[in-house]
Amino acid sequence: MNFAEIISKIKAGDALAFKKLYEHYAPKFKGIAFRYVGNENEANDLIQETFVKIYKSVNSYKGDGNFEGWMKRILVNSCLNYIKREKKYAFDFDTTLVEQPSTKWDSAISEMSFEEIVAVINRLPVGYKTVFNLAVFDGYSHKEIGEMIGITESASRSQLSKAKNKLKEELKKLNILSSIA
Repeated sequence: MNFAEIISKIKAGDALAFKKLYEHYAPKFKGIAFRYVGNENEANDLIQETFVKIYKSVNSYKGDGNFEGWMKRILVNSCLNYIKREKKYAFDFDTTLVEQPSTKWDSAISEMSFEEIVAVINRLPVGYKTVFNLAVFDGYSHKEIGEMIGITESASRSQLSKAKNKLKEELKKLNILSSIA
């Protein structure tokens, strides 16, 4: 997909170009939205909201950076705003890190399908899940996460650590990580 051409066509009002962009990215973005909200209908609503925002703000895209990354940032912000609106954040503000690295973690996860991983992640409390998604899947730093959702950098680290530990517990319940201490 030639983004420069698509962007110029969309800026010129070409609805077909925007439709192609939507059709290309909506399935991928739905997966991202679902990771955050854990509900297909809510994810679909967020995709619609995101693409409306993209359409309305495409003229503000100056060509700096990756266009897909720019769109994804709009999506993630839409998801975070949705979670805030619905008051679903529940953070555990004990900032004691409890990281317990394990080599078996990576091998167990690599054997799971994406759907299985998302199902386990959706069992996490919303605060843990949000930080986990932002850090692990979307690659944001703890500083960026803190700024995005209004917590400290150390709280973000702690939430991620606790999310990983909670995921290990969930995987143990499913006998996926039965031998991890």
